[in-house]
Amino acid sequence: MKRVFIIAMLACCTIAGWAQENNYTIKADITGMVEEMAKHNVVIDTFYLADYANQNPITEKFALQGNKIELSGKVDKPMLATLMLQMKIEGGVRTNHIPFILESGNITIKMENESLEMGGTPLNDSLSNATNEYIKVIQGGDLDKAGTYIRNYILRHRSDPTAVLMLTATVHQSEKDAKAVLAVIEQCDESVRQHPTIVRLAEKINTRLNRPKEGDMFKDFSVEYEGKTTRLSDYVGKGKYVLVDFWASWCAPCREEIPNLIKAYEQYKEKNFLVVGVAVNDKPKDTLRAIEKDGITYPQILNSEGIAPSVYGFNGIPYIVLFGPDGTILSCDLRGDAIKAKLAEIFDK
Repeated sequence: MKRVFIIAMLACCTIAGWAQENNYTIKADITGMVEEMAKHNVVIDTFYLADYANQNPITEKFALQGNKIELSGKVDKPMLATLMLQMKIEGGVRTNHIPFILESGNITIKMENESLEMGGTPLNDSLSNATNEYIKVIQGGDLDKAGTYIRNYILRHRSDPTAVLMLTATVHQSEKDAKAVLAVIEQCDESVRQHPTIVRLAEKINTRLNRPKEGDMFKDFSVEYEGKTTRLSDYVGKGKYVLVDFWASWCAPCREEIPNLIKAYEQYKEKNFLVVGVAVNDKPKDTLRAIEKDGITYPQILNSEGIAPSVYGFNGIPYIVLFGPDGTILSCDLRGDAIKAKLAEIFDK
């Protein structure tokens, strides 16, 4: 009987120990962020934990009282999570995300306006140290060294969730860099490769690698708005040079580029030239407001949402493409002086 009692006690200790191992506490100090938001009359009112990949809530929402947050719970294995901070702004709700590794132990987070410190547990310590080192290398200006550093870190951590976050920080603007990132992803364990965040990243990179490029014929797409269908082919491939600006009202660099486009349109519109704006991931009412405010006179395709980016494989805007009279792509990703130079080459001979 005594032996049975001892075995039972050991079993209870094992179960209790397992539960203790999987307990987590989170202590977050967001004083810096709260004070910065207050300067703009914005107040953070609620917070909760969510899955990083899909933003599904892990905890219920809590009212923020003061500038410090404490949470506790249980987690079966380390996972990517995000601390969601919600604030009411004019016209709706804005949410700030603070990503970290949810794992057993005492996790600390300190959020200033432009810096994030986290630690207290093995993976968060590792991620924080790696991020700080990566930033130092970037600030030193050696981008090749920075790329090598981040790839080496990912391969050392190919089976844990910190690799997922570090992969999202990789540079893949050029074809060479994009292929290098895909090669690193393939060397990671399945848990990393199949993480929804990395699946989306790989799809985005592959879309970019396969996007239409200079010398290719344009790819058409259609957009529905207020019962009317508009196609890119309504403008491109009709015998004119067409400069297409993929933009959005909320994009500051896009709005800064608009005066250049208006000037180009007015200068060359009598010379078989057209500018067309394509609004991406933007509410039509906001696009129309920006068109009026900025005095845009050239035609627009509204409400393309993610259609245009998926066809032309760009992640950032403005993305400006020049098409020839037959619809052949002459130049991609033009900006500012490059637009002027290209148009002068064609029209000012």
